[in-house]
Amino acid sequence: MNLWYSEHLTLIWQTLIAIPLALSVQIALRSGLFSFASIGFYGIGGYAVGILTLHGWPPMVALLLVCTASVLIGYVISSAVVHLRGLYLGMVTFAFDLILTVVATNGGELTGGALGLIGIPIGVSTLGLVIATCLVLALAHRTERYAVGRSIAGMEASDQLAVSVGVDVRKQKRLIFALSAGLGALSGSLFALAFGTMQPTTAGFSLVILALTMAIIGGTAAWPGAVIGAAIITWLPTFTSYVGSYQNLVYGVVLVAVVMYAPDGILGLLSWIKSKVKNLSGQAFRPPSSDLKGRDVVSEQR
Repeated sequence: MNLWYSEHLTLIWQTLIAIPLALSVQIALRSGLFSFASIGFYGIGGYAVGILTLHGWPPMVALLLVCTASVLIGYVISSAVVHLRGLYLGMVTFAFDLILTVVATNGGELTGGALGLIGIPIGVSTLGLVIATCLVLALAHRTERYAVGRSIAGMEASDQLAVSVGVDVRKQKRLIFALSAGLGALSGSLFALAFGTMQPTTAGFSLVILALTMAIIGGTAAWPGAVIGAAIITWLPTFTSYVGSYQNLVYGVVLVAVVMYAPDGILGLLSWIKSKVKNLSGQAFRPPSSDLKGRDVVSEQR
């Protein structure tokens, strides 16, 4: 067990770090926000925490400060973008990510330029990553169970429907945008503190595709989908490494198969299987009991 843990420690860390990022995209999609802004905040979080810790700030203080600031900045930015819909919002937030990549690349000594920040003090352990992830999942679970969750479900179906039942759609979307930004910043901060480095390409185009794939493959119906998607996308390359040069082909086929045959993601597929098993169980046991009751009633009438 210890040998397996030591050999896969990097993948375990990557999975724990990827969960908040997948949630940041998932919660936006569930609210009707086709936004990639959390990827940009991933970069902001990683660079900001890296710069602060390199200047002597305690890692946890820097992380809390950066995440809080990201939520506030996300809320301010949201006022200018949440009125956009669909691909228009996606294009604007994608441009936001690319702009931040260019800024980081040309940031000179502050950001380390094209090489990025190197030698960031390691400020988080496996236990710290587990605690951070559990707190994020507890927050996600809470938002799904109460008024916020009902508002999100209404906005996912239709803004007009949500408005008709008294939901302040614009306010809720701003809050969701800010929460998504904070989750992205948390993920980036944890990456910087765990691996001690941050490059401009870390939060570039590839991460946008990766985070979106995690949310879609896992499923956007509830928070477990983000966990499933993060685990699959992080570990799948390792499981397909035995095919050598065909690894990317196998990886692509698996992803396409999931999208084609499980459009609601793995979480949706598991829910479908659960409902089918439940129905089969009911059919197996209900008819005999109902027949027995019917016979009892007939016999009593006689």
